[in-house]
Amino acid sequence: MSVASLKSGLDTLDVGAVYSSGTIGHDSPTTAAAPNIPQFSFDFDKLRHDMDVLQEKFDAFIADGRKRILEDRIVFEKEITDAKEQEQQISNQIEYYREKEAELAQESAREQQELQETESSISEFTRKKQDLIVLRDAVVAQIRETQLVVDKKLAARSQDRAKFLAQSSLNAPELAFWEKNLGLRIEGFDDDQLKIVFTLISESAWNREYYVVMDLSDPDYQIIRCDPQLDKNVVEGTVTRLNESRDFGRFLKDIRNAFKASGL
Repeated sequence: MSVASLKSGLDTLDVGAVYSSGTIGHDSPTTAAAPNIPQFSFDFDKLRHDMDVLQEKFDAFIADGRKRILEDRIVFEKEITDAKEQEQQISNQIEYYREKEAELAQESAREQQELQETESSISEFTRKKQDLIVLRDAVVAQIRETQLVVDKKLAARSQDRAKFLAQSSLNAPELAFWEKNLGLRIEGFDDDQLKIVFTLISESAWNREYYVVMDLSDPDYQIIRCDPQLDKNVVEGTVTRLNESRDFGRFLKDIRNAFKASGL
């Protein structure tokens, strides 16, 4: 029952009490019909005042409760909003870290592949290095062998040069005779080469020059040029006899006779 209904009942009770107390209508049939109803005194003003105070407190309690509920609802809704925002932020962070995890996984796979390629390249370069070391050692050994051969040839060449100079000094008087009477002239043609020139061979042209160019760079002599051109077998025969005997004077005679016999 509400406070307002209670107040209405009290107001009704108050009126009945007035009638029953006989203060209004002393000749009423009601008074005569109910002579034994007990009479009582009741402070309805105080009760009404207390009810008004109670109503005010109750209304204040209800208003305060509504206010607290509204404030709690506002706080709750704010907490829900904050929680949703935090949830969204956490979801965004989770998505971000998932993307980062995927990127790191790709980067790790790429680095692993690069590492494998680098290791493969290092292995290939190591193998090539070993091959080059072996090749270098073989080339160095070959160079040493070649150097030994060259040193031997240089030593032999020095000996031949010394023999040639010694023979030249012995043949100097005869060579001077040949140059004067037989038209023989020996010239330096190039490094380690001699040009041997003959004249007084052709009766129709005593001043015509016949010559051969000899290579002295090897232990064995070689004729590298001949003018006019002599028969190859004749030239090879004279050079072979020279290399076997080392008789340079006989060689000069053989070459002069070969030019003269050629009829050129």
